[in-house]
Amino acid sequence: MGSFRGNLARLTLIAVMFLLGFGGFSNATVRAQATTPATNANWPASSFDYQNTNNDPQNVININNVQDLGVNWIYQIPVNPFSIPGAPPALGIEAQPLVSNGIVYIATPYNSVVALNAATGNLAWSSPFQVNMTKFIGEKWWAGAYVISGISEYGSTQYNNATIFVMASDTTVYALNALDGTVLWTIPPVAANILGNTGTYYGEKAPILIGDNLIVRASTTDYGGRGFVAAYNINTKNMSWIWYSTPPSSGPIDTNWDSQDMVTLANGTTVNYGQPSGNITPYPGDWGTTAQEQNLAGGGAAWGLIAVDNKTGVIYFSTGHPSDPYDASLRPGPNLYTDCIVALNTTDGKMLWYYQMTSHDITEHEGGWSVGLSTVTINGTAVQVVTQASKNNEIYVLNSATGKPVYKPIVVGPPGINNWNDGLTSNSTPAANLTASQSLFGNNQEICPGTDGGIEMAPAISGNMLYAVTQNACGEMSPAPYYYKGVTISGYLYTGDPSASQNATVYSIDLSTGQTVWHSNLPNRYQGSSAVVSGGVLYVVDRAGILYEFNQQTGTLLKTKNLGGTGASGVSIGEDSNGNMEVFAPAGGGELGGATPGILVAYSLPGGLSTTGTGSTSSTSTSSSTGQPIAGLEQPIIIVLGVVVVVLAMYVLLKRRTPTQARGTGP
Repeated sequence: MGSFRGNLARLTLIAVMFLLGFGGFSNATVRAQATTPATNANWPASSFDYQNTNNDPQNVININNVQDLGVNWIYQIPVNPFSIPGAPPALGIEAQPLVSNGIVYIATPYNSVVALNAATGNLAWSSPFQVNMTKFIGEKWWAGAYVISGISEYGSTQYNNATIFVMASDTTVYALNALDGTVLWTIPPVAANILGNTGTYYGEKAPILIGDNLIVRASTTDYGGRGFVAAYNINTKNMSWIWYSTPPSSGPIDTNWDSQDMVTLANGTTVNYGQPSGNITPYPGDWGTTAQEQNLAGGGAAWGLIAVDNKTGVIYFSTGHPSDPYDASLRPGPNLYTDCIVALNTTDGKMLWYYQMTSHDITEHEGGWSVGLSTVTINGTAVQVVTQASKNNEIYVLNSATGKPVYKPIVVGPPGINNWNDGLTSNSTPAANLTASQSLFGNNQEICPGTDGGIEMAPAISGNMLYAVTQNACGEMSPAPYYYKGVTISGYLYTGDPSASQNATVYSIDLSTGQTVWHSNLPNRYQGSSAVVSGGVLYVVDRAGILYEFNQQTGTLLKTKNLGGTGASGVSIGEDSNGNMEVFAPAGGGELGGATPGILVAYSLPGGLSTTGTGSTSSTSTSSSTGQPIAGLEQPIIIVLGVVVVVLAMYVLLKRRTPTQARGTGP
């Protein structure tokens, strides 16, 4: 059997190389660009901006010509060079590409950053930046998981050099020269010495820069780490402050955890800012009152994208669910500050307000990929709002100044099943069950939505409109042995339900009223890709790797494209060095349903110029007999490539020895 798998892998890799070599080649049509000037040439942040709108104002590629997009080049993601004992394989791309000054920056789950010439697909750096992940082995704070789901770029006006920031899986921060990929400086692993922590972490999201403070956090899923958000001064590289979302799991028991706002400053002193403003009444003994209960506590990671108010320096983010491998009755109370939307002052780390969406979560239905910040018109008045779509299929719209709901949560998707406590709090009617155990599920252990959502991925926001995609897929919860904090416990395992019907629905929602304007059903589930709006077009990529292009206003489907790999990241749009606007669509990546080797496809309008180079497909090849462009092959090439990479994914799945860490389970 081993010989078979080896031969299968070798043959598949040869086929991939052949296809990429031949089809450079694919879609040899000479492509030109519309002459209309772009209103925005770059895609500078994971969700276009640091308000997480996923809304690019360019109008070169629009509803009138998006159907004409064709493949300009394809870049094959290099094979993961590492084999980490006990860690799942990492393939493809899970981070939205950045586009800046004619360069496309992508990150791989195995801690590599690649810079490509946006016009050709050639390497823009002499070689990709690669962290040596073998050094992670033995780091006691590292959870053994690795995925990079975001990088950030800041120009020379905000820092001495145009800089790419990336957090490695062991939570080391790297500042890279955006022009050549060299390391400018590093910050040692930020999760290595978290006070009162008995769990482990992994890095995945990009640090963000506000003034002189670099804002960082780490993911922990059910690894039991203590959720935190911290600021590091980029001049001294020292921590400015750190805020915690869960109580210490070691040390003196603090039964008044939820009536305090504790922030540790750079000099090691702890400041108690007192009772913060929020929607939950303090609960004495929240998280338990014994050393055993305290040791089990963890979770609440700020694993999604953070929204920034550029005028005030206030950040808005959501926190994840409590660690759920152990019996939830051992963490009585609302379990602040998990499942919360939080506003923090980045000057001193003070919590300005919080809003808990679900108290005592036992379904892992936390907030999704990102918090959005935008201004909408409500009853004729412009209001700055924070939006958070959650895995329980509710969308929360809060006043950014007060944290209070503008209206009741918007509910989308099919009815829930066994969604205990979803959307309920200690103050709601009915109130959440604050001592609930997973045993409440009884013999029916199905959960709908599943623990991957509902809405997990980032919506797009354009004016008063929000565009979100929910995956209509159920999950399961079952009692099972679980290795947690160094020991095997009689715990609970949350998984997907492959036997259940799986599809998705796109919703267009008017934020001024909270009402759905249109919706469209998709045949496959939706896990990993942010929605994007630009030029009147809504772009979404389902888990099967189908890119859908909708009319943003009407919901009319304009065109689909098969990307040839699993959908694990949203598209980005930006201008190359020749002034041509392109759509960059990643494919491959993620663990749900099997990862596939990744590619990045660059689409451009007919008539654009593209040169041939290493790692790219040529758009200038012509027929040897007629000298005319060879057209129409791009889609067959991608489809065939998709078949090949699925075969390789089957090989990878057969080879796996350990359970995978699904990104979507909510760190």
